Amino acid sequence: MKKILVVLVLCVLGAAGAFADLALGLNGALYIDDPADYTAGDIGDAFQNGEGIYYGLMAELMGKHMGLGLQGMASWYTSAWGDALRDLDANIYLSAHVLGSRFIVDPMVDVGLGYISKDWADSDLDDDPDNPIAATAYWYAGAGVGVNIWRLGIYTKFMWHFPMGTVQGTGDLSGYPIEEFGLKPYKILLGAKFILG
Repeated sequence: MKKILVVLVLCVLGAAGAFADLALGLNGALYIDDPADYTAGDIGDAFQNGEGIYYGLMAELMGKHMGLGLQGMASWYTSAWGDALRDLDANIYLSAHVLGSRFIVDPMVDVGLGYISKDWADSDLDDDPDNPIAATAYWYAGAGVGVNIWRLGIYTKFMWHFPMGTVQGTGDLSGYPIEEFGLKPYKILLGAKFILG
């Protein structure tokens, strides 16, 4: 899967000439099992407290109505037995900006490919450095809305994850209870971006 992502990144760079603007930004994501279990207040509290939030960077090449982007997010946390673990999530996506990528109200629809993994944060503890504890490729569909004021944009998206194949990796934590793997059915993403002309 990593080779596929490299090829996709090269395709993005090769297509850069077809897009007028580059947006760079920061985002945070909350991965959830069932949206019905969350109120707007619960989601706001999670982002305010940072509980279970993955933080990361995004870059999107934007044309008038289409965007081609990359984003990466990570979560570092202490495991149930006291050691540090990290979850990494990287994806590439195509975004349709319905009213226009620079329009003040920016409804959007996304489709993308990603790769998410769980592994030791401290490589000295990793007895199998060539493999993560758990990992899977996935594709996703999403929808959201943004607000653009001059070159600053803020946005939120709701995404549906679809794993591609089984979860891979060693899965070996020497009898320790492993936390639930990071890819859940849904993701709520909040972000801010700066649009370069």
